[in-house]
Amino acid sequence: MPAIYGLVTVLLLVWSLVPVYAESGSASPPTAAFASLPRIASIQLSPSGRHLAVLRHHEGKTYLDTQTVTGQDAHRVVSTDNQEYVITWFRWANDERVLVSVRFSDTREGVDSQETRLLAVNRDGTQQNGNLLRVSSFPSIFGKKHFPQFQDRLVGTIPGDPRHVLIALDLERPNSPDVYKVDIYSGERTLVQTNPGLQPGPRNVLQWIADREGRLRVGVGQFGTTVRVIYKVPESTLWRELAEYDLAKETGMLPLAFDADPDWLYVRDQHQGKAAIFKMNVADRRVERLLVAADAKHDLTGELVYAPGRKKVVGVRYSGADERVLFWDFDAQRLQARIDRAIPGRVNVIHSSSDDGRLHIVKSSGAAHPPQWSLFDEHDGRMVLLGKSYPDLEAAGLVSSRETFITARDGKEVPAFLTVPKDRDPRELPLILFPHGGPASQGRDAFNYWTQWFVSRGWAVLAPRFRGTEGYGDEFLRAGFQRWGLEMQDDVTDTVQWAIRSGLASAHRICIVGSGYGGYAALMGAVKTPDLYRCAVSLGGVTDLPQVVSDSRWYLNQKPLAELRIGSWWNDRERLRDTSPVFHANEIRLPLLLMHGAMDRAVPVSHGRDMAEALKAANVTTYRYVELPFADRTLSREQDRLQVFTELEQFLKSHLE
Repeated sequence: MPAIYGLVTVLLLVWSLVPVYAESGSASPPTAAFASLPRIASIQLSPSGRHLAVLRHHEGKTYLDTQTVTGQDAHRVVSTDNQEYVITWFRWANDERVLVSVRFSDTREGVDSQETRLLAVNRDGTQQNGNLLRVSSFPSIFGKKHFPQFQDRLVGTIPGDPRHVLIALDLERPNSPDVYKVDIYSGERTLVQTNPGLQPGPRNVLQWIADREGRLRVGVGQFGTTVRVIYKVPESTLWRELAEYDLAKETGMLPLAFDADPDWLYVRDQHQGKAAIFKMNVADRRVERLLVAADAKHDLTGELVYAPGRKKVVGVRYSGADERVLFWDFDAQRLQARIDRAIPGRVNVIHSSSDDGRLHIVKSSGAAHPPQWSLFDEHDGRMVLLGKSYPDLEAAGLVSSRETFITARDGKEVPAFLTVPKDRDPRELPLILFPHGGPASQGRDAFNYWTQWFVSRGWAVLAPRFRGTEGYGDEFLRAGFQRWGLEMQDDVTDTVQWAIRSGLASAHRICIVGSGYGGYAALMGAVKTPDLYRCAVSLGGVTDLPQVVSDSRWYLNQKPLAELRIGSWWNDRERLRDTSPVFHANEIRLPLLLMHGAMDRAVPVSHGRDMAEALKAANVTTYRYVELPFADRTLSREQDRLQVFTELEQFLKSHLE
């Protein structure tokens, strides 16, 4: 392996990383520093460890670059303005070629949609295949032309075959993907597994899992709320049932991946009310499955972690108070301990490794520490800093969050995270009540640039994890089913009232701010408890629950899941209207900032437009509606982020200070 210790300087020169904010002594960098896309979003080592692929952002654009670990042979292989498409993931297929998934917004038969495509390119930028599968359209069983929506569903690689990968693609029947062996250079494909479902139903496989030898072994199907898992042993062509359950009644077993031993399958299932990791012998079902890992407080809902070479499973990523990895392998535990000693005081996660296990890309972050990327040499223990995601925030006076638990009015414990500017008394400060989106999902990254921006402006932040949030057990998650605007909103309200009673917030200087479901919660706060807040901000917020349930019919399996979690468009129509902000526009008198991206495919822009029209019709004069014509859910374009932050800053300063 070549020497790597001159790497830092080379990387900084090649990638032109933006220097630390010139006024580094200031505790308040400009809003643009927080609104910028991360300078480095991801770094991946090639299988040999000789090359790096780096996803980075610069001046509003996104680039995928490659080079050797010694900083030589640098190439720009993909670039995007994040308007035509967004890079969602990439990985080395072999030491020469990189696969890149891209996402873009589109419309299918009048319905807004997300599309994905798979690109392939050599590390020197040659042999670029802008659409690897080159899929146009095919006649479906309904006689219409079918154009596969998702073309990046990588099932796995094939050991000993660096030229081919396995990809799931619904060419023959919509939403019924077969598995193909695809040549990553030519795009030629060969059918290796036909979907056993002849029509939508539990036998229709939506997710395929291959073992570590590249053989299709497990399929997961869903119809309505019924989930069915099928499997086969390597020597057989016969698919057998492994599990079947109804999501409306229970959260059942979910297969994850095979271990190096192809007889053993890792699955996620319930253990003492929390999602835990088990392994089971699919070759001999008489063997009792083994509990591998569990956490008494949190669900283990993240991805499995593999040893170098991606054969052996050694741990699982999950979110507690921050991003973590739980290892059950001694060698992995020892490696993690060495890394933590080299970079103390941060959450250190191995992001990529060479196949021989010598070199590792380490992502280090914390609530008060923006991510930084390092190269760790396991042989001699050297840790080399490659770059920082937000170098201009390094001296910004960032602060950590404190987890607390609020007792809701019905006695349920609700987690919440409080973040206060350094050396300040929260009682002296305005408070941002910051419910998350999802509503089930929550951010996994230890660093939250939204929270740190609020704090940098002199505002405290309180972020409740209301019932219906994943990660705190099945009972806590299901307590939020069909309770939008009811007990879920009560948890938000109870959190604010706790802050006031505890003296942590001034009763007259609180603004509720949120995105997605958080935006919905902000609007419902303005409707139900206006006396608690000085103002409200909704970014891409849900405003019309009947419309959400109605629109779900256009998406596979989404209608039954929407009815399970939100309610029935017909049977629950009165409740859904009662808990929809758009039907209560006349009750809103708080200053309200309403923003929505026209390219948002999670919550269509019609929600924002309809809310603005309802407010106008009700003669509400205290709102401002801002529509961002090219913004998506994640604000992938830097200019959209900057506009949102600028609008926010002007609005919050005018009402909280």
